[in-house]
Amino acid sequence: MNSIDTSKFQLSRLIPTTGIKGALDQERRASSAFLAVLRIVPDLAHVFLKPLGAPKGSIETFIEPEFKMGSKKIRPDGLIVVKRGKSEWSCLIEVKTGKNNLELSQVNAYLDICKEYKFDALVTISNELLNASGDHPTSGIDQRKLRSTKLVHLSWIRIITESLVMSEHEGVDDREQDLVLKELVRFLQSDASGASEFNDMGRSWISVREGIKNSSIRRADDDVLQVIANFESLVRYSALTLSARLGVNATEVIPRAAKAEYKKHLSGAGKNLLESKTLEGAIKVPGAAAELEMRADIAAGMLHCGFSLTAPNSSRNKSRISWLIRQLKQAPQNTFVSWTYKRARSAETPHRSCDLMDGSYEVELDNSREISEFHVEVLAKMGTKRASGNGSFIDSVVNLFELTYGEVLQSIKPWQEPAPKLSQKVTDLIPEQGSSPSPSSW
Repeated sequence: MNSIDTSKFQLSRLIPTTGIKGALDQERRASSAFLAVLRIVPDLAHVFLKPLGAPKGSIETFIEPEFKMGSKKIRPDGLIVVKRGKSEWSCLIEVKTGKNNLELSQVNAYLDICKEYKFDALVTISNELLNASGDHPTSGIDQRKLRSTKLVHLSWIRIITESLVMSEHEGVDDREQDLVLKELVRFLQSDASGASEFNDMGRSWISVREGIKNSSIRRADDDVLQVIANFESLVRYSALTLSARLGVNATEVIPRAAKAEYKKHLSGAGKNLLESKTLEGAIKVPGAAAELEMRADIAAGMLHCGFSLTAPNSSRNKSRISWLIRQLKQAPQNTFVSWTYKRARSAETPHRSCDLMDGSYEVELDNSREISEFHVEVLAKMGTKRASGNGSFIDSVVNLFELTYGEVLQSIKPWQEPAPKLSQKVTDLIPEQGSSPSPSSW
């Protein structure tokens, strides 16, 4: 029998992307695929539902359930029911794909259903990312409706990330469940699914960027504040991409002011942007020696991604610098190092990490003062386009986060005091061999 060359054949797919004809088909296919996989892979369901208070138990999922509210019939995109013993937990699902945002009227209507039918939560899913405040992306929600119902938003990139972490890093013991999970990831990563990544800095990005650069913008108007909010979403998106690559929960560092009073935080960030012409954000990676900080210099068109380290408690400044240099041998050419002396208000002039290898920096050292901190950063040209792709601001930020972590921060070990050593001089308190006291004499 002749062997058949199947290399050019199309693989059969559990969740096909063919036949999707517009936003409605996208929403139905994505909703059904995601909910079905939650039922088949309960560990994935627990990742998303545990923070909502759902127990571990048998899971049932439904699409487009119909409910009556007065004379109206309302159909959310999905329903999840978790049963454990005699207890039952349930939540409604509302889904948007592509560029479609969640609608206030729908969200409020589904919250009414939750109250009427005593559902525990409403979960909304779309390509919208949460900003630094963590508030729901749909503004104007009636807060009185949240007294008995939890409202949680999931972005599609968050769903893809959690699925990737479980599939590629944590692993699924059951072979069939693992196959189904991988099929969900493949489907959601397809452009046809409508579950896209963060791919647009917004309509105001170019005008605000140019206005900041040439100082023509005098006050932080709504367009400026929207750019700041979008940048915060970009930092969160970068954290999610790092999480998918690393298999750990990398998170954006959220300023306290953003949690306490987001509008006030935005106002302060807008003032800072006009004065410094920079956008700033940071990511925390579990187990890393420091937080990863990003600074986008709008005026210079440059990105600075780096971190700060406490200097070793050594007797000489040269020893402190040598400790760091040994860990930067594989750093990119555009890596710079600066140091700050104790009680100094500012850092010294940065040096390329490769230039520190020859010891020429020693003529600049002030050995009468003690180096207390190092700052390491990698520089890259800032993309300018608003949408993702070649030459985009989004891709340049994401790529520099990953480069700085992977080639610099990942291998850094923070300074640790050496363990104390036994003294060879103090021996009179140590009994001679064979004459140690018995426990009864203690």
